[in-house]
Amino acid sequence: MPTSPASIRTRIGRRLAVREHLWFWTVFAVLLLPIAWWFVSRLGEGWLPQGDDAMIAIRAHDAWTGHWPLVGMRSTSDQTVDGVFAYHPGPLEFYVIGLPYLLSSWHVWGLLLGCALVLAAFVGVTLWSGYRAAGRPGLLVMAGATITLYGLFGSVLVLPWNPWPTVFGLLASLAVAWRMLLGHRGLWPLFMVCVSWTGQAHLGVTPVVGLLGVWMLALTLRRWWRGYRSAPGAVSKTLMVTLVCWAGPMIEVVTYSPNNIGEILALTTAEKTEDTARGQAWVHLSQMMFPWTRRWRDAGEATWPALVLLAVAVLAVAWRWRDRRLRRRIDPDVDAATSAVVVGLFALVACFWAGTRTGGDLRIVYLDFTMAGPVFFTAAVALWGFHRARLTLQERGETPARLQQWGRFAAAAALVLPAVGATSGWASVRTFVEAGNEVNTEQARLVLDELVPVLQKWPYADLPVQLEGMGFTAWGSVGPAVSHELIVEGRDVYYESWWPKSADDDHRRPRDIDGQRVVVRFEERAGDTGWADPQEPADETFTYPLLTDEGDGEIRVLVSVRDE
Repeated sequence: MPTSPASIRTRIGRRLAVREHLWFWTVFAVLLLPIAWWFVSRLGEGWLPQGDDAMIAIRAHDAWTGHWPLVGMRSTSDQTVDGVFAYHPGPLEFYVIGLPYLLSSWHVWGLLLGCALVLAAFVGVTLWSGYRAAGRPGLLVMAGATITLYGLFGSVLVLPWNPWPTVFGLLASLAVAWRMLLGHRGLWPLFMVCVSWTGQAHLGVTPVVGLLGVWMLALTLRRWWRGYRSAPGAVSKTLMVTLVCWAGPMIEVVTYSPNNIGEILALTTAEKTEDTARGQAWVHLSQMMFPWTRRWRDAGEATWPALVLLAVAVLAVAWRWRDRRLRRRIDPDVDAATSAVVVGLFALVACFWAGTRTGGDLRIVYLDFTMAGPVFFTAAVALWGFHRARLTLQERGETPARLQQWGRFAAAAALVLPAVGATSGWASVRTFVEAGNEVNTEQARLVLDELVPVLQKWPYADLPVQLEGMGFTAWGSVGPAVSHELIVEGRDVYYESWWPKSADDDHRRPRDIDGQRVVVRFEERAGDTGWADPQEPADETFTYPLLTDEGDGEIRVLVSVRDE
């Protein structure tokens, strides 16, 4: 239900001058503080890439050293549909965060800085879009949504694991779509950057921004048909931005077979190993719509406040439809808030559909990566409720002083309630991989500090390194950490892969090694098992406690020089 171009807000200019937009810059500056704190604290605690973070760091390195990634990270599609091996759609993240990484001479702080800058950019787009769409109230509800997501996800938002960039990428996409629904012009290039970044990073979020893009395109074509023209040069700029964002996946389509688009289509159309029941997806979605308490999530029940919010949203849309049908005057602030509610309802439907189409063991967890959709919806309903209450007070003849007092109370609520709710111990979602991430980082550091200096000495220093191994922690976490550390030091690193496709790291296969190499093998055992005899003699053996095992589990690293 788009707002007509005649109702476009014009009192907030496009210029970003601090003097003209002190509210925006003040709120933005305050919300940059947590990002800066997370960046500094992660560096201070000695964070290093391991597991998937290390694989992303390797590909960010490849993006600026001649091995250009064409697709995103590997997905868990084979757990959903047997025989389907789809990558996440695109490599945009690798190139963007890889540039600060390159400029830092491959130091960890450059990698984290790239992630922090992207997060800050999306927060700025979100806040500016809310401010442009609905003035200070719009700015404050988007700030409330930002605070909510800060509290729910925490410092992982500055880490490179590919689901984290989608959180604020989706929020920014919805905020820009809100402005587009209101009729603001010249936003297609920015919108394409937001949805491309978000849709490429994770297949669980791709359907949401994909459907959002289709909706905005249909809306634009409808307005064009009615004579509402785009800003000069907007089409060419949009096409250029789209080409840059999607160049990698387009090249991959014509250079690899089977290509990733075909694998994604196979994933989308095939029968899943286990579909998510619609009722389960709906219950989980309701828990995301009201995420400030764990009560209903822990009980596995639908969240009743979320049902109230949904009823209010339907009322808001029906109310505007009735007013337009009867040709009544519509308050512009209420109208803008209703448009936000429409975008929020669309996000809910898209998230629900995406949730029902995700199968396998990880099916319902992926919905949490779309948390920005329900949070945007809740913020939109709050904005509509504020303006409807304000309008009611005006109609009752309340004094300007009373209305101003009401505005201050609502502004405080928009910021304080999300902060208190999302950061409390009873919040619905906290970073569900955080504890494991900290342990794995400590484990990787334990191995790196001893192993890497050994590999820098004779007789290993001038040889290519072949890594192999087994074990969830040893090979899945520590192995990538060692690979990354050696790669950024300039060593030639090779390893085998169970993944049958080769679009991401085919240049790192041991078949390309000519002659002598140093072989580093990672193994692990649980505390109640013993070590198997090595498959071949090792020149050196290192053992470390397995921190993820409560018993006496260990990681063993075997180092040897091999001639082949």
